[in-house]
Amino acid sequence: MRFLPNIMILNKGFHIMVSKTINEMLTVKKGVINGEVTLISSGPLKLGVTYGSKSGSIPFQVPLPSNAKIKELTLEIAVTHSSEPHNVKWRVWFNGFPLTREFKPQITVEAKDKFFSKVLFDVTPVLQAKGFREELILAIKYDGNENLIVDHANLIVTYEASEAKSSYIYCSGAILVPPQTSVKYPFEISELIKGFGELRGVMIVSSKLSETKIFLNGKNVYNAANITGAEEFYIENIDLKPKNILEIQHETSNIQVRDYVNLSTILATITYMLKPKLDIINAKLESQGEKEKVVATIKNNGASKPDKAWLLVIDTGVVVSRQRLPELAPGEEIQIEIPCKKQMLTKHGLMFIRVVWTKLSRTFTSEMRLS
Repeated sequence: MRFLPNIMILNKGFHIMVSKTINEMLTVKKGVINGEVTLISSGPLKLGVTYGSKSGSIPFQVPLPSNAKIKELTLEIAVTHSSEPHNVKWRVWFNGFPLTREFKPQITVEAKDKFFSKVLFDVTPVLQAKGFREELILAIKYDGNENLIVDHANLIVTYEASEAKSSYIYCSGAILVPPQTSVKYPFEISELIKGFGELRGVMIVSSKLSETKIFLNGKNVYNAANITGAEEFYIENIDLKPKNILEIQHETSNIQVRDYVNLSTILATITYMLKPKLDIINAKLESQGEKEKVVATIKNNGASKPDKAWLLVIDTGVVVSRQRLPELAPGEEIQIEIPCKKQMLTKHGLMFIRVVWTKLSRTFTSEMRLS
């Protein structure tokens, strides 16, 4: 196996540095694309003597739409370590392909007695060489004598599709917010397009006694309390402007809390999408001797085909039967018969059907109770 060329490490536009400040966030990518951009987060992974292992892996589940393709895939690794970056020794693989033997973060900040680093790779060529699949694996082997914690790892996925358009900005780094403090971070959207605004990101919280509030342009859009570790957040239907101010507040009622709240990743998007909408027109339970079946009529009242769709029969919270649905075109209608085992049927009116469908990275549902 050969190592990836240096082009794979996202150093263009970056300088490797060790910062003594508590606010370092870099704009990795921004622009407008025909398609969609999303964030998939996973982890953590704890390596070292204290944790009993020096190697491990982090899985990702990446949707592979039938009517789109993955244009770009960026891997982001957030690492907490005790030693200076040049003393950290590790090896990294993605889907079995070796990425690096060196620890060369694009950014490192120092907080108290530890360092927090971000390492980014463009792993699109890996998928092009080895083929696309829904489960992707990040593997790391740590060769040091101290502990290394991967707080989280992210994939920033860019889908190319004719039925969607997105204006976005992706930022990576560390905004460290001490207790009883707020920090503001300005960011810009390249172009205001017709669509819905969304804010995704990851923050790392060290104490359950910390309370975090996120404000966008002065409006409180997210609150988190009683959590520790990496927390992925998703805020939909927000009003993004050409110039925005993101504010992170860290509050606590306990004076013993000294650790920071760390805002590690930001992905802000405005997306316009032609969405499918699979409605259940009618559904009923029929008996044929000892056999039971559900007969349902499904219609696509949306503006595009779904990538994938399923019909589920659910009895008192348990999926008792499922069937893949065809990719219905807008306006198309179909009648589906799905068998059910008689002994599984509820006697308390708690049986219903659910239609689940996907479009690019998104999942939608509709359901109806069976009488």
